[in-house]
Amino acid sequence: MIQESVHRTGRRTEKKVRTARDIKVPPLLNEGPEVVGMMTVVIGNGGSLDVAVRNVADSGPALSAEMFRRVVDRADTRIEADMKSSLTKELSQLRDGAAAYSMAIHMVMSAAEAREAGERERTLRDASEIALSGLREAGKAYSSSLNAPCMAVFGVGIMMPMILMSILPMLSISGIFGSQSIGMGQLAVITLVLIPAIVVAVMASIREKNPFMPSGKTGNNYGYLLPLASAAPVYLALAVAGAGPVTAGCIGCAAGGAILFISVYPGYKRETARRRRAGALEDAVFEMGNRLIAGEGFEDALTGSIGAREECGPVAEALRRELSICRGDVRSAITAAIAPTSPTVADTVCGIYDAGLKDLRDAGRLALSVGRQLKDQETVRRGIRSDLRGMMDTMFSTAAVFAPLVLGLSTSMLTPLTAISGDGGFSGTTAVLMVYLAELCVMIAALVSFLEGNARTENVARRIGMMLPVSMLVFLISTNFGF
Repeated sequence: MIQESVHRTGRRTEKKVRTARDIKVPPLLNEGPEVVGMMTVVIGNGGSLDVAVRNVADSGPALSAEMFRRVVDRADTRIEADMKSSLTKELSQLRDGAAAYSMAIHMVMSAAEAREAGERERTLRDASEIALSGLREAGKAYSSSLNAPCMAVFGVGIMMPMILMSILPMLSISGIFGSQSIGMGQLAVITLVLIPAIVVAVMASIREKNPFMPSGKTGNNYGYLLPLASAAPVYLALAVAGAGPVTAGCIGCAAGGAILFISVYPGYKRETARRRRAGALEDAVFEMGNRLIAGEGFEDALTGSIGAREECGPVAEALRRELSICRGDVRSAITAAIAPTSPTVADTVCGIYDAGLKDLRDAGRLALSVGRQLKDQETVRRGIRSDLRGMMDTMFSTAAVFAPLVLGLSTSMLTPLTAISGDGGFSGTTAVLMVYLAELCVMIAALVSFLEGNARTENVARRIGMMLPVSMLVFLISTNFGF
């Protein structure tokens, strides 16, 4: 779709407007289960497709919200006859790989037209299964595609510097490779610029293909990395005390990494606790459905199911307090108490509350259906994370232990070889490799975060803080082995 715009100069230019065809398929498949869940809360409650689409457009995940806003705009401006025809047209423009997403939304549309509650519930369950199947296949495809790029990172990032260090002295022995030999300047450019550039390019391709990376803005705060600057004063203090540049640099980087880890670890613990509570709240939604069907009132079923879980104690207490002072505005009480831990569960419970105003047993069946969907999503995502765990652990251990050990031993062997060649122009090799290893820790920390689907700065900073001290200490020890 092309839209014309006129600049102040009077010249017409063409501006391309983003359409469904431009949306990347893997991230869209990642959003599918959440979108189906949001629409299930509305349609399972007897709501209309119009309300469900507007709900996703207002508060859905980034790519789907953008797409559904176009659907709403076309329906409201009467470009399309109604919301169903507008949504159908938008889905028809998706790429071929998004068939699971499209089929799941079409099933939701069918459920909105079902006359019987049982038929509607079965159709919504089928839609959830289709969306989860698409996500599962996307995860498997992504996992199977990682071998080549990760081996490229390993080969270029580890083996190339090691081989370069091994053959460096040979370049000067009897002119075996000609009269021209590589110098320290060239070595530094290759090691500190060229190799990292190749690794970063491979990492960018890995991040681009990851279906689990958030599509919207992540709100990164690069201030989390500021504690790394503490490496500079530690280095200066050791240098003044008489330590060599490599020793001072390794200890300084190790100290900076340790301080970085200490600074971000409390936030990591809080986020881990929040995720654990969010998982328990999803379990509580399913239990609340059983309680509602058994005849309990909505507030008793909600507070009882949440309070029964030890992790959710603070949430249950906040919920009771909010319900006691809300003056009948139960939705605002639910949002205030639950949304800080899990906005998804808060929206779900609000939808169940709306259903309970009509019939508590219908609300209970809706809670069972949505609770099952939430747990199925978590099961699928946990399985995909398990498939990627081996690759993440390999990359992590490579940067923290294997790379500094191999490169440190390579520089140890370089000393007698340079003595044989009679070339002392490589005395700065160890310092170059030390800087490179620090770069490698940063790159692998970002890579592992990309694989995990969480590229927020605090997550990358925590991994840097874990790897950098270990890497520097291993390198410092291995460079002091005598050969």
